[in-house]
Amino acid sequence: MGFFSEYRQVNQLLKEKQKLVFYAESRHYYPYFGQLLHDLLAAHVPVCYITSDPRDPLLAEHPAGMNVIYVKWMLGTLFSRLRADTLVMTMPDLGNYLFKRSPGVKNFVYVFHAAVSTHQQYRKEAFTNYDTIFCTGEYQQIELRKAEELYGQHPKNLVEYGYPLLDEIKNKTANREPGKTGKPILLVAPSWFEGCIFDTCIEKLLEQLSTLPYTIILRSHPEYEKRKKKSFKAVRQLISRYPDMSIDDLPNVIDRLPSTDILITDRSGIAFEFAFGTGRPVLFIDTALKETNPSWKELGIEPLENRLRDQLGVTISTSALQQVSQKIRELEQLQQGFAAKMDQLKPGIFYNSGASYKKGLDMILHHLKD
Repeated sequence: MGFFSEYRQVNQLLKEKQKLVFYAESRHYYPYFGQLLHDLLAAHVPVCYITSDPRDPLLAEHPAGMNVIYVKWMLGTLFSRLRADTLVMTMPDLGNYLFKRSPGVKNFVYVFHAAVSTHQQYRKEAFTNYDTIFCTGEYQQIELRKAEELYGQHPKNLVEYGYPLLDEIKNKTANREPGKTGKPILLVAPSWFEGCIFDTCIEKLLEQLSTLPYTIILRSHPEYEKRKKKSFKAVRQLISRYPDMSIDDLPNVIDRLPSTDILITDRSGIAFEFAFGTGRPVLFIDTALKETNPSWKELGIEPLENRLRDQLGVTISTSALQQVSQKIRELEQLQQGFAAKMDQLKPGIFYNSGASYKKGLDMILHHLKD
């Protein structure tokens, strides 16, 4: 899509105030607010959906009531001048870099695309400029309120939203069809920080996995593909050596996890989606912490992803990858009763996804009526 076409669309969009706007950095983020979109459209709310992904399927086909436009080069202009009642995003750091808060938007809403804590894997000011945050659990509310108090941030509207994606994955897992290859599927899905699996031990890991009777699939974080193109190209070249390995190109994680038998990750929030959604334990590679905020300890709160790690699976050191087959056997032993354990653990961590989700939906509808 050319610049002039984008220019015309943005100018047209800025001429009128929008009721409700969703912004997606890429097609991969749609699952985190897909149900919201569906239910808001069902309530006859007109939705403007802005995507920066030329491969976003909604550009080709979308439900009635949606205006879908592609914007990449003019995002800075769009964010600073947009007029809307509500803007919903999964993008942190609003107002801190290129994308500034428009004074014409009444309510900026943040929806989490990972169930991790707010203060270690996100920058210190990541949520400062939002008006409303849909929290996955009480732990995030506690962290955000502590940050407001500690750093003198303005108080935000924190909604007990939950993490509806877990229920979607669980339902899909229950209806899972057997794999076509007959081999169990092993998914390697790291996060995108410096020190992730792809940057530290992927070659040795794949060498070990290649001897095991699995179909190996690698799923990269969309930010890794965007920010480290050369490194991701090298990963693609690496797996070309092995006939039973491939890159996962499915845009939605909920389409991949239900068919996955074993997940290997590092510090990614996908561990929560897999353990609580599919009811299967995770094999963690013990990389360095993902510390996007080097000051995270100032809050005096242990991040959820650190605190629960040992309960979600087993860990292997980057220097002991020759033991990966042994660790997978440990996962198989851990599987007994694991799903039930996750079901017991979940209510103490996440808000009730059904009832809490409705709080988020109702909040948006109520705000649009004001």
